Amino acid sequence: MKKLIQSVLALLAMTLFAGLLASSYPQAAAPASQLTATTQPQLWVLSDTHFIAPSLHDEKKAYQLIKGSDAGKDMDYQPVAINALVQTALKKRPTAVIITGDVTFNGAKASAESLAKRLAPLEKAGIHVLVIPGNHDIYDGWARAYKGDEQQVVDQISPSDWKNIWSGSYQAASSVDSQSLSYTVTLNRNYELIMLDSNIYTVQPATRPPSTGGLLKPETLTWLTAQLKAARKNGRTPLVFMHHNLYAHSAVVSTGYVLSNADTLQKLLTKYKVQVLFSGHIHAQDIENDPAGKCLTTEIVDGAFSISPAGYGIVDLTPTTLHYQRQALDISPYLTAKQKKNPDLRDYPAYLKKLFMRNGQALAINTMMDGSDTFSDKEVTIGANFIGELNWRYFTGQDDPTPKELATLKASKGYQIVKRSPSLMRYVNSILQDKNLNDQTLTIHFN
Repeated sequence: MKKLIQSVLALLAMTLFAGLLASSYPQAAAPASQLTATTQPQLWVLSDTHFIAPSLHDEKKAYQLIKGSDAGKDMDYQPVAINALVQTALKKRPTAVIITGDVTFNGAKASAESLAKRLAPLEKAGIHVLVIPGNHDIYDGWARAYKGDEQQVVDQISPSDWKNIWSGSYQAASSVDSQSLSYTVTLNRNYELIMLDSNIYTVQPATRPPSTGGLLKPETLTWLTAQLKAARKNGRTPLVFMHHNLYAHSAVVSTGYVLSNADTLQKLLTKYKVQVLFSGHIHAQDIENDPAGKCLTTEIVDGAFSISPAGYGIVDLTPTTLHYQRQALDISPYLTAKQKKNPDLRDYPAYLKKLFMRNGQALAINTMMDGSDTFSDKEVTIGANFIGELNWRYFTGQDDPTPKELATLKASKGYQIVKRSPSLMRYVNSILQDKNLNDQTLTIHFN
């Protein structure tokens, strides 16, 4: 009798659970050619994880030296952040997690493999992982391990390695470009996800640093045209993803970041009425319309996940709208008891900001010390702190001060000191105020 009662209770529990699932998810299964049957999927988009496998480094001299070139990246606690991202996704259950390139720190095969292994629980739970390479991923001549006092050459990532490591991405594809690592995924009946490989890399392992610039090959543009035509024919809205930028997002930094044949791509996107493109590469959070007013595509650049504030974009879709919201990762719920004793992890946002501020401060100090004007030690400190804060605001997409806030910034001691350095002022003027779009949130209604 006791076993019978337990069986009945178990059956009731299963029935209740199934009912809850039915109320939360569509009952119809997705067709084999689609990721999901839901008409309201959610995508998480991030870029520039710059992950380095823990097996490739220690805490000794070579590693400490390379950290000096990290440009504000978190290199020590990436496994903790990735675990928190995975655990958050398993709880929130987006349809897919998309990474728009530079998944590795310096193109080591072991780093891509380690990251893929850490993201594997998402695929196992039915959350798709869709990845495209960045300029640091395929045949990067800087691929190294950092052990003791030495840098050790390690295996680079070949294009075939990439497809094997991120096999889930290509298994989900409805079309793969034969001339690049680009592919298309049919999200649902309403959307196509077009993942573009915009990188320039060699056909064999490299001995030089990777190319910063990007280019879509003529063959890839032909393939892309066919994908856009097919999307139109099938009544699906295309969402495009690539590593390099469609537009210049900085008045002083664009070479090597904007796609070299961006004009060609802009014309193609306009012809097929593509309204949104996601990219990364510049590490700054920025949303922008075409400054020239010729292309109708809005570009959403996700700031690097590896820098403050370890953010990602949440994209909620309906059949006719896209809503984007920037979200900072909260690692605190997923820290172990030991990790909670680490002050860097206990206040991870402050740690990330400190790392990034230090990079901006160093830029200011070097410029002020090398300039023709003479600054006192106190002035250098004040000016460096001002640049560090302003730099952080820009890269985190918080560069839209109100008129009152802008006036306060310009009246500050830091601004008055920096005014004496023409080169610093050119940079300040380029990042002080974003006059385009809100960089944290965006809603698009599809035509």
